[in-house]
Amino acid sequence: MNKIIISIEALLLFLLNIASAQEVTHFVNPFICTAGDHGQLDPSATVPFGMMKLGPDTDPGNHSGYDYHAKRLLGFSHNRIGGVGCNGAGGNLRILPGIGDDQNTAQSEEFIKGSEEASPCYYAVTFSNGIKAELTATNQTGFHRYTFPESDCACLSVDIASSLGGTISASKTMINGHEFSVKVSARNVCGIGRYTVYYHVWCNKALTDQTKEGDKLVFRMKTAKNEQVLLQVTASTISEDDAKKEWESETRQLTFDEVRKTGLGKWQELLSKIKVEGKDEYKMLFYTHLYHIFLNPVRSENRLKEFRSTDGEIHKSEGYVHYDCWSMWDNFRNKFSLYPLLVPDIANDIANSLADLYKYGKPFWSGFNEPVPTVRTEHTIITLLDFYRRGITCFDLQSVYRVMSAEINNIPGETPDKKLELSYDFWALAQFAQILDKKDDYFLFSKKADEYKQVWKAKFLVMKGNSDIMHGDGLYEGTIWQYRWNIQFDIAGVMEMMGGEQNYTQQLEYFFDHNLYNHGNQPDIHAPFMFDYGSKPWLTQKWVNKILTKDMIQCYGTHEKWEKPYNGRIYKNSPEGYIPEMDDDEGTMSGWFVLASMGIYPVLTGEPVFQLSTPIFDKITLHLPGNKEFIIKTNGLSDRNFYIRSATLNGKPFNQAYLRNEDIISGGILEFNVSDKPNKTWGTSLKN
Repeated sequence: MNKIIISIEALLLFLLNIASAQEVTHFVNPFICTAGDHGQLDPSATVPFGMMKLGPDTDPGNHSGYDYHAKRLLGFSHNRIGGVGCNGAGGNLRILPGIGDDQNTAQSEEFIKGSEEASPCYYAVTFSNGIKAELTATNQTGFHRYTFPESDCACLSVDIASSLGGTISASKTMINGHEFSVKVSARNVCGIGRYTVYYHVWCNKALTDQTKEGDKLVFRMKTAKNEQVLLQVTASTISEDDAKKEWESETRQLTFDEVRKTGLGKWQELLSKIKVEGKDEYKMLFYTHLYHIFLNPVRSENRLKEFRSTDGEIHKSEGYVHYDCWSMWDNFRNKFSLYPLLVPDIANDIANSLADLYKYGKPFWSGFNEPVPTVRTEHTIITLLDFYRRGITCFDLQSVYRVMSAEINNIPGETPDKKLELSYDFWALAQFAQILDKKDDYFLFSKKADEYKQVWKAKFLVMKGNSDIMHGDGLYEGTIWQYRWNIQFDIAGVMEMMGGEQNYTQQLEYFFDHNLYNHGNQPDIHAPFMFDYGSKPWLTQKWVNKILTKDMIQCYGTHEKWEKPYNGRIYKNSPEGYIPEMDDDEGTMSGWFVLASMGIYPVLTGEPVFQLSTPIFDKITLHLPGNKEFIIKTNGLSDRNFYIRSATLNGKPFNQAYLRNEDIISGGILEFNVSDKPNKTWGTSLKN
């Protein structure tokens, strides 16, 4: 009898685990980080890495078109890039359903806030005039479903020049009574460069009665009660004709509900690669930010594996899927280091796509032949090195290396911060030279990397009165205090220049104790993990936990030090998901939360190592390729208990503050025992 009871309990536990695994998408809240300047994200309907990001544009708007606190909608547009500053980019081909004869002049419509709903690959809202709007998407097609009340004057307003960053040119061609095409060229983020997208639009209602005002078209129609007006908008980077063929061959026969279900399934499959067990609040933050790191880059090739490259020409991808949409100055710091563990096939595709930049023309920021909205490409070399050393080697390193070697001479290094960053690039190039057995190059590029010491000694060794000034000495979005730690590739060298490990740790302590750290921008976000390199790893545990879960004083915006500091949570489960002026920067700040909350972080991107801290979950399971699992357990975890007392790796004592990539991909169990008091000897015996 006991055996039967145990079997039933085991079955119930098994079913419970299955149910739990099926619900990870329920912990995604797309409204987090969509209010004001607190992340600059949006609740668009999209699939993982989807080129189509179909979502609402509010009035007033925001960087990615949407502000959670707005009460009116301008309509629904078909692409955007989230959390990247300036005025954002995308927001093309905006469509607004309406009722009334004056709809050709209406700029926006009031909506019922309580009706608004968003989940992975779905967005819905009801307007005050009774129209319900629902959105979903495939990789290249946006599906609109508008449920109208009975009306003799229903309409669809179409703005073909609605681009968030500014439209350069826009044109429309009617194909028949139900279809038309659009071509849009628009400015990229911060007005740098240009992208061009082609659209094919189909509607199940006839679009014959139309008026035009400038770049806005209004299609008028009659609707019965609860009649559904359906649109399918397909995007292409190739041509209007290609957009139509893509629609005809890939999405024409799909229904709205099929697409929504399939898209949700794709998100479920991807997000389930990590299972976390702990507080629901932290799970909501974790899975939402995990969702964010898989929004970009985007799959930009068509059904024929054709893509438009930065040289403006059409090429084909062979043996990989081509991606675009880069924000590498931000992204190189963390999120891509997770890809080889969870999605090595996609990491391979992205590595080859980054190699395509070197092959076809790599602009420093955005070029004038971009196929989708994008930002910038600095430090691509570091990400490729990180991929390579984490096992993603299926790109043509020899040819890429030649272009890298030429490009690096044109990278500016005239300000102190740029000199440090350029030295990091030289370090990465030296590592590639060593991989390729180019001894002379390795010596040359290592020497060039070492040149940072001159400017570091002059500007960063001794802190002065101007060391706490934003943009001091021409720095980009940071202070001398913050940039002095931005030399990840030679922490030992920095330690030596500071006079040894003790002084290094003391000054790092001072940096945090005096609220000089700025989590709102990228230059110093690795600094909380830098105590691991000294004699006090327990301070990494303290500060990482504080950033993740507790109130913290922050004094800096993007461009200035605030007169009144912010004191509160940095990561919140709310539309104001980040501190003021903290942009998500295409998943970078989300990547920080995801990695740090698991207790791992790639301080030195380019080296297959993660620095360790205490997770905020009782148990984390990474489902790895080859049916392997890597489990991180934290025993005794609570709001007060977050200091590592002891640890084991696969049952053996573990006393190092870092973990190698190979330790994870091999599968196994890392187990922490924690308490409310630091063990000041743990993690100090071995250094990476």
